[in-house]
Amino acid sequence: MAELDLKVNSRIEVVVDEKIYKALIIDIEDDNIKINIPVRNDEYLMLYKDDTIEINSYLDDGKCFNYYCDVISKGKDNNVIYYKLTLPYDVRRIQRRNFFRVNLLEEVTYKNITNKTEKEIEELPYKSGIIIDISGGGLKVKTKEKLEDNDVIAIKIALRGIEVKLKGEIVRIEESIDNKFLHGIKFLDITESESDTIIKELFAIMRKQRANDI
Repeated sequence: MAELDLKVNSRIEVVVDEKIYKALIIDIEDDNIKINIPVRNDEYLMLYKDDTIEINSYLDDGKCFNYYCDVISKGKDNNVIYYKLTLPYDVRRIQRRNFFRVNLLEEVTYKNITNKTEKEIEELPYKSGIIIDISGGGLKVKTKEKLEDNDVIAIKIALRGIEVKLKGEIVRIEESIDNKFLHGIKFLDITESESDTIIKELFAIMRKQRANDI
């Protein structure tokens, strides 16, 4: 916990059943922290004594951490309901939320829509590639063909059965050792909802990968 410097009024994300709830740290003591009731789209999260919860913290200095706490009790102070939690454990540093990146070998389909009309885009067939890694802000894809810097592509990504359709821009190109091409792609015009969907799935994949490493 050396680098994790939590402060009162720090915003956190509580991850339960692959859903992300927003909360605020309202008090910190020597042996516990208190948070207000986590909320997600007006849905309040009910927690119970001895529940173990996963938390993501994004600190003011740009550092990001993933860790766990156990629920000690529920209380009320000045009409504010709070949960008292143990101090964080299993703390690990992660990358910034949108740039938090997961290695992943999965198929992706794409088509190059650079300077194409809507009709031309509709008629273009999708091609296949392999996702090497992915984040909330973009992905790295291996393809047989070489795309060009600043090309715009339409992408279909399936993460654990959830399909997301996005646009991306080629920002980096490398040749791979098997004579294919690695393309760094930045998502374009991605909505907060789409980004949240991808990040939620990435955290679920990351948890599975961590469990397999134990």
